[in-house]
Amino acid sequence: MIEVANMLILGAASRNVGKTEFACALIRRHSNTQNVIAVKITTVKERDGKCPRGGQGCGVCSSLKGNFCLTEETVTGNGKDTSRMKEAGARRVLWLRVLYDHIEEGIKALLQEIPVDACVICESNSARLAIEPGAFLVIREARSAATKDSCAAVLEQADRQLQFFGDHWDFAPERCHFASGRWSVAIAASGAVLAGGRSRRMGQDKSLLQINGITMLEHIIRQVQPEVEEMLIGANDPVKYSFTGLPVITDEQHDMGPLMGILSCLQGAHHDRVFVTACDIPQIPKTLIRRMLRMAMDKDIVMAVDNAGRHEPLLAVYSRRLIPAARAILDRGGRRIVELFNEPDIRVAFVSLPPGDWYQNINSPEDYQKINRK
Repeated sequence: MIEVANMLILGAASRNVGKTEFACALIRRHSNTQNVIAVKITTVKERDGKCPRGGQGCGVCSSLKGNFCLTEETVTGNGKDTSRMKEAGARRVLWLRVLYDHIEEGIKALLQEIPVDACVICESNSARLAIEPGAFLVIREARSAATKDSCAAVLEQADRQLQFFGDHWDFAPERCHFASGRWSVAIAASGAVLAGGRSRRMGQDKSLLQINGITMLEHIIRQVQPEVEEMLIGANDPVKYSFTGLPVITDEQHDMGPLMGILSCLQGAHHDRVFVTACDIPQIPKTLIRRMLRMAMDKDIVMAVDNAGRHEPLLAVYSRRLIPAARAILDRGGRRIVELFNEPDIRVAFVSLPPGDWYQNINSPEDYQKINRK
């Protein structure tokens, strides 16, 4: 998988869902300040020229001679998708036609034509098979459940699914953000930082320790908040954390551990999925957050595990469906988060931590000194 953070991919569940108009709206929004490059990718499954839509077709598939063909749109006013993107203000519009079995080869050639500082907007379903973009949106017809095969193959990778109502979408293009060379689109989920621990080993409140001039809590919030629609703090002293401007969710009962903190945040969240992290993990890769939230679409718990196979209950996504189970565990005197695994009908998935030395818990003054040196 090729990571291309400066690319936003637009997929579609069916035809005529306003995908190109959505792309053009993004182009118009960003073309005055960014080097916008628009891309359309057409995958061809067979060399014999058969049209996947039936009939004689438009000649796109039959005209492909090699494994792929990359061309640039220079004409406006002809009504084609690529022409419309050019008219919207894209500096360049590239069209990649590629055999399905050679999509990675074609995409590598495409990326050689795109500067690393460009703002890229790409129309394609199949591109998601080879690219880890900054954001991946799928647009579908609001009154239809139909999903074409190319979309079904990547639907689980979508950061958001948009509904099209004929003349508008339920998610405005303005909610897609491009900054510092990266696209971001908030997922319909909540994020919660648990900051109610006693910090016994540290000897002082870990959440308020300074890293690069800001508190550890703020450092974590800045990483998680762009990826979700709602951000919460789980703590028992709202005044202490009022400087963040975020809602502070207090525990129903104090001194009952992080399971109570998770339960309280689930009850206070407006979304079904809540990404939960501790206040002492100063670096969390964006790709991990988004991957876990996508996996949680049909799971009640998605939890990270380290290289030794140890569970990381405070680096996980929890569903509001867990509220009764968490309450039952607490009522019978349980405190361990992993006891949720034993509750009936709980759907659990695990995700390995990405490689590298990024993952650290700050538990002691020595840990804190080490992360500051790093």
